Formats: sequence, C-alpha cells, structure tokens
Amino acid sequence: MKQETKIRLFSALVVAPFVVACFISYQSLIGLVSAIVFLSSSELYFSTLIKYKKMGIVVIYIGIVSAFPILFGLWFLNFSMELFSVFYIIGISLTLMLVKSKDVIMEYFGIFSISMIYISFNLSFFIPIYKYFGVALALLTLTLSWAYDSFAYFFGLSFGKHKLSKVYSPNKSYEGLFGGIFGTFIYVLVYFYIINNFFDYNISYWYAVPFSIITGIFDTLGDLFESAIKRAYGVKHIGKFLPGHGGMLDRIDGLLFVAPVIYIFLRFFS
Repeated sequence: MKQETKIRLFSALVVAPFVVACFISYQSLIGLVSAIVFLSSSELYFSTLIKYKKMGIVVIYIGIVSAFPILFGLWFLNFSMELFSVFYIIGISLTLMLVKSKDVIMEYFGIFSISMIYISFNLSFFIPIYKYFGVALALLTLTLSWAYDSFAYFFGLSFGKHKLSKVYSPNKSYEGLFGGIFGTFIYVLVYFYIINNFFDYNISYWYAVPFSIITGIFDTLGDLFESAIKRAYGVKHIGKFLPGHGGMLDRIDGLLFVAPVIYIFLRFFS
C-alpha cells in the first residue's frame, strides 16, 4: 500500500467516526454543518482572496456563511429563502463598502457568492433532511458520497479508459462514474436492509435506484465544479485540513451538490 493511501485511510478512520457521532442529535448536526462551512469557506478565501490582504472582509465573510446554518437550523427553518436573501444582501453590501477597487470587486462578489450558495446554503440542506426525514436518511445522504467516491475511485483506477473531463478533472472516467453508481446502488440496498430490519424504518428498496443515480451524477458535477475553481487559481488542493485528502472542501465538494437534490427528491417522493 502506498504511503499516501495509508495516510488517506488513517485520516478517514479518525475523522469519519467523529462526523457520524455528530448525527446523534439535531443540535450537534447543526454544529457540525456550521463547523464544516467555517473550515471550507476559510480554505476557499485563503486560497483565492488572501493575495489582496484584506483580512477584515475575509473574517466578515467567514462569519456570515458560518452563522447561516445555525440561525437557519435553530430559528428560521421555515424561512430559508428569506434568511438566505438577508445574509446574501448583507455580504454583497459590505463588499461594496469595503472593497474600493473596481478591478477586483467582481472577484470578491464571485468568491462570496460561491461560499454562500455552494458551501453554506447547499450544505445546510442536511438540516431539513434530518428534521423532516430522520437521522437514518440524513446519515445515508452523507455516506452516499463516501460510498460513491470509493467505488468510483476503484473502478476508475481499475478500468478507466474514457475520460470524463479532460479539462477540469482528467483522472475521472466514465468507467469510474458507472462503476461508482453500481457500487452505490449495492451500498444503499445493504443500508436499507440494516435499518429496515434492525431499526424502526420501512423504506422502500426502490429508492436505491434514484439515490445511486442522483449521487453519481451530482457528486461528479460538484467535484468538477470545485476542480474548475482549483484550475482557475492554479492550486492542487483547496486547503490541507485532512492529511492525504487535501482540504475540507476537497472532501465535501460532491456532497454539496448531492444534499440539495436528495432533499428535493425526498420532498416529492417520500
């Protein structure tokens, strides 16, 4: 086993149990989401905006995007769009007041928008999934991306020949995509068998098909989006929080696209 693989495995074994343990209560989940938003947005800002040396606005940005999941989950769950609009307008307004250069203002707008929408808002969908559909489906949503990434990596490494995106992620292949979907489908079936037979759930096994397809498509798109950001700024990883994995954002990039779509699916079909 390569040294890098050993480091990745050790890091995952340390972090994964802690993350899963945070699903024990609604409040701890909110804290987890806010903490991950804090780390991911910090990585994004320090990879992109740090060169302008305006620490004040970076700190404000981090505060805004990290506070959103807390207020959203504890007090404003039924007013998600209203709360988001207020936070977003505040961030844009502060940017206009604090950034005085027309040459970089659009970059500040863009990075704040990415952190507010792509990271904070999208990850916060875990909160209504947990609140309205239960801990089992919230935990499944998290582990769907873990399962897909693992199977896609294995199938891509073993059989990958046809490139999925030569520009933004040349290591990804269609073989990895379809292999990842197949592996995720098997994983979901096993997961449903366990929670239906050993816990108080009765989830239809047919959900395994849309869950695995949604994960395969949107996990890949989320990963490609983050890869496009890294290519644009010439960095290999956005952050170094997780040894062997890069940064926190590198670990949740696909999940940020998967969680909202899973929630929408559950709203219409559960």
